Amino acid sequence: MGKEHKRARMNRFPHQGASHYLYLVGNTLLSVLTWTAWSAGRRHYLVTHTTQQVYFTALQSFKLAFFIGLALGLLVVLPFSSLGFTDLHMLTMLMQKVLFHQLVPFITAIVVIGRSGTSITAEIASMQSQQAIEGLLIVGVDPHQLLVLPRVLGVTISMLLLAVWMMAGAIFGSGVLVVLVDGVSLSQVWRASAAPITVVELFMAALMMVWFGISIATIHCYYGFLSRNAVETSRNLPRAFVRSFLTCLLVIVLFSWVRYG
Repeated sequence: MGKEHKRARMNRFPHQGASHYLYLVGNTLLSVLTWTAWSAGRRHYLVTHTTQQVYFTALQSFKLAFFIGLALGLLVVLPFSSLGFTDLHMLTMLMQKVLFHQLVPFITAIVVIGRSGTSITAEIASMQSQQAIEGLLIVGVDPHQLLVLPRVLGVTISMLLLAVWMMAGAIFGSGVLVVLVDGVSLSQVWRASAAPITVVELFMAALMMVWFGISIATIHCYYGFLSRNAVETSRNLPRAFVRSFLTCLLVIVLFSWVRYG
């Protein structure tokens, strides 16, 4: 009866879920400003678990990210090359507009959501079902600082690393195709691909990756905190995936509107 009452109340006041999520995000980001005041043990915990998250999310996905980028580069350039459009400048502009601005960041986000986001939700949900979160609160430890912050930092750093690595794979894949079709050298393709990259472009790309990382990590942590048993975890895992996916899609649309609108 109590659970049904709670669900009915959440349906009547859906904004409560949004307020809880915003509190989690705000509390996590504010803890970045105060981490220097933490004890040596907590700082060591933050560095250690952030490094572990980067290792799991980025380093163990480097091969996957490179081969996806390789495939994207081939798939984007191949139709144009088959039609006789082999101008190096045109192809590099196509790569910049389609690959670097949209496809590579979005595919990188999907890889991170599917591989690390779901793991974060399941891990925190397991701690929630074992009442480990309540144990942290009893001893006066903020679970957002201890559990959410390392995952946010690790996923954000991993997004930046994986996006760069996937872009390198896309340049290599499309570059090899251009070399075979047009007869230019691979170094010419690399220089032409790097020419349109400006400080503003780098800043916008980094900002988008940071936004992705924060959104993915906090959304999946939030749904992990909502899951108190196996049934709720099985329901919240796809919800977290869909929310992260739609959020990243909205961010891509927003950045594309700023660039081309």
